[in-house]
Amino acid sequence: MLSSTTLLALGLSALPLTTAHFTLEWPTARGFDDDKAGTFPCGGFDAVSSNRTSFPLSGAPIQLKLGHTETNLQVLLAVGNDPGSAYNIVLRPTFRERGPDDFCMGAIEIPASANLTEGMNATIQVVSNGDPSGGLYQCADITITNTQLTADEVSQHCTNSSGIQTQAIPNAGNANETTESSSSSPSSASGTASSTGASATASTGAAPLNSWSGVWALGAAALGGAAALL
Repeated sequence: MLSSTTLLALGLSALPLTTAHFTLEWPTARGFDDDKAGTFPCGGFDAVSSNRTSFPLSGAPIQLKLGHTETNLQVLLAVGNDPGSAYNIVLRPTFRERGPDDFCMGAIEIPASANLTEGMNATIQVVSNGDPSGGLYQCADITITNTQLTADEVSQHCTNSSGIQTQAIPNAGNANETTESSSSSPSSASGTASSTGASATASTGAAPLNSWSGVWALGAAALGGAAALL
């Protein structure tokens, strides 16, 4: 029988996962406050961070820590040194993720239509539906680089917990308002995801997410079972 002290310790150890709906682990987030996570934009962190992450124009992973067992996610981009709330470029249309803890989105590429070149600044915003009253938001300020990540850097910034699954949501809206179910089959993976995947698209004419199912399968085969999630 577990002592009351042991039970208390176990309960406290679980608090970060259960109270934090999700956190942006890489690129480095502006900041996180669970009480303000539902504030648009950027979970209440309006000030641009001086600690910008170099983000390859050709693509890089986005690493999240998730506190819910099912989450709708979307990735947006705003261009400029201090873009305010102008997140009008879609890097990843809304999709459904199942499984808590570590989740990596591989190969988030900057679309050519964004007209970004090396040295220019932008901000990535990850949106989820994890709050009953609306969305949750996390932002990372980045500087564009032409230098690709090494294989070791990809492995360092891209890890999936066991049993993670992803599922397309055809004709989905924004992640903070999407509730409908999808008939698409989920894709699953564990371990480290590849940086190889589908190209990002701008908010106008974004490709349906279910058209990427072949990319998931190809990534899984190429990695011997460790799928390139999304």
